[in-house]
Amino acid sequence: MRYKEYNVNSVLEKCIQLFWENGFRGCSVNDIVKATGVNRFSLYHEFENKEGILYNALRLYKLRYCEDKFMLLKREGPLEEALKQFYLSFLNDESPHQGCFFILIGTELADEDPEIKKLVKNYLEEIENLFAERLLQEERIMENAKLYARHLSGLFCTSMSFCLIQTEAQKQYHIANGIDLIINKKIVHAPST
Repeated sequence: MRYKEYNVNSVLEKCIQLFWENGFRGCSVNDIVKATGVNRFSLYHEFENKEGILYNALRLYKLRYCEDKFMLLKREGPLEEALKQFYLSFLNDESPHQGCFFILIGTELADEDPEIKKLVKNYLEEIENLFAERLLQEERIMENAKLYARHLSGLFCTSMSFCLIQTEAQKQYHIANGIDLIINKKIVHAPST
């Protein structure tokens, strides 16, 4: 029996980086071979095809980079602050890539790849459920928790792409304002520049 000469998760980490920088369509299998140092035969044996690499990369991303962020919604403290910390955790990361890999890939492929659509839908449903659980702890908004959770999930999707082009102050303003509009139905004034 021949043993693997590579670590699967290390290969997937490199693929996350590659897909994040170039998009899924912007990467060939040759690019993946070059980035990972793993030959085409071994990649196909492990993942079947390029799409299989992506599906596994999304699962690893969620496990490694999202679970700790999801825990921010379970912390004690003011609701608005917990929500703001959650959103900003994706945008203030010290990694070279800000935003959410699921949103990036979903934007590129969800319309044409049913598996991507399913993975992104499940991911967003999990986030929406976490929002709802957190909102149900707030007596003042308990009756509207599911509706607010749906809107907060939409804010997550837009902020993961729109806020990438903004300054730190603008990110914080738009996220705080979005949360406030959903939860309290009021607008916060923009910081002066």
